[in-house]
Amino acid sequence: MAHDLVVKNGKIVYPWGIVEGDIAVNDGRISVIYEKGSTYDAKETVDASGLHVLPGLIDTHVHIGWPDWPFEEDLGPTTKAAAAGGVTTVLNYVMAPESLVKGIEEQKHKFERGSYVDGCFHGMIFSEKNIEEIPEAAQMGVRSFKFFLPYRGSEAVPPAVGIDDGILYTGFKKIAELNPKGRALCHCENIEVFFKLKDEFLKQHREDIDWHDTRPNFSEVESIRRVAFFAKETGCPVYIVHMSVKEGPEEIRRARAEGVDITGETCPQYLTLTKRADRILSKVNPPLRDTEDNESLWQGLNDGTLSCLGSDHAPCAKKHKTEFWSAVVGFAGVQTMLPAVLSEGVNKGRLTLEKLAEITLNNARTFGLHPRKGVLSVGADADLTIVDLNKTVQIKAQNLYHISDFTPFEDMSLKGNAVLTMVRGQVVAKEGKIVGRPTGKFIPAYQQELGL
Repeated sequence: MAHDLVVKNGKIVYPWGIVEGDIAVNDGRISVIYEKGSTYDAKETVDASGLHVLPGLIDTHVHIGWPDWPFEEDLGPTTKAAAAGGVTTVLNYVMAPESLVKGIEEQKHKFERGSYVDGCFHGMIFSEKNIEEIPEAAQMGVRSFKFFLPYRGSEAVPPAVGIDDGILYTGFKKIAELNPKGRALCHCENIEVFFKLKDEFLKQHREDIDWHDTRPNFSEVESIRRVAFFAKETGCPVYIVHMSVKEGPEEIRRARAEGVDITGETCPQYLTLTKRADRILSKVNPPLRDTEDNESLWQGLNDGTLSCLGSDHAPCAKKHKTEFWSAVVGFAGVQTMLPAVLSEGVNKGRLTLEKLAEITLNNARTFGLHPRKGVLSVGADADLTIVDLNKTVQIKAQNLYHISDFTPFEDMSLKGNAVLTMVRGQVVAKEGKIVGRPTGKFIPAYQQELGL
């Protein structure tokens, strides 16, 4: 019997090595991985000669609809951008303070009607009611829950409301009770330090500061330590999102030495950009920092201290960023994530392709998507990203699919790009262009264990 499709002659990238061979697909899953030179029948073939075949990337950190786009309006552009950039699964944050369960239900239906890639969700926790909903959300396949430590007072972003350490502690306790285990995701910054610094700068009428000045490294470090302390007290697994500081990897090691189940994530912007980028358009929380922070985070990924990688895709437009203090934080990043890592990491010797495959596997395991996602193995979904390490693209916002009208990577020449993206055996993007239809599915976390 002929295979539905075979990707042939590729350099297949595993965490443990790179092997030339052919990947056969049937019914949307990997059915056989052949040695180079094998014979078989196939209805369709994709020739990957001279190219590397990676497991489809998983973006652990996406905000569809940020800051005020209707979800349905941003869903298509964001997931097209993901597919064009080699990302086959996104983990989107559900912000629904009134009812987390209702928010998950609504977004799931919308997601499956219009997404070009597969996805899972994280829930955001703002109240005791949200905490009470955690077990029901977990049964729906959402088992990771985010706590926005620095968004309160004048920094709260509607419809979200600020949280305190009581919500943090109570939420951690509830998550720790889940089986299979849940995970608390924390945005770590000390907002009280920010408020004091902001007041000082405003009184001085300072116009020479950048966003990093208002939220220095130690404000993130202090918050990481506090989260680790609460995690140790409650037994709750924790995940530090978008780590930006050079001290971060050492804080992860310190917490692990004390028995804390802690995972660190960073993002391409904290690996490749610095505070010298445009002070308004590149305003983001936590801020862009300096080259020594970049290098420490690369090393953290390389030695395994930092396990996961996400884009923190938050597609603000220029209309959201007209003045320094009032500018909304965030920018689009899902389409530039892979080329940034290939160009500035793999092609510059900071990271191997094998390590990138390992990080993709970590992303899947951390959020309960393995063995369906994150790995090239028989039985896994046929999510494949074929990359050309020698393909150089000059980044232009007008050529990207996301809804935003700018990118902090504007005019950068990035060497290494996805040339084909496949989701469950269906080719959705070629040479950076969308060729497939919106057939994405919601993939529940720990699907097998939950019987979903």
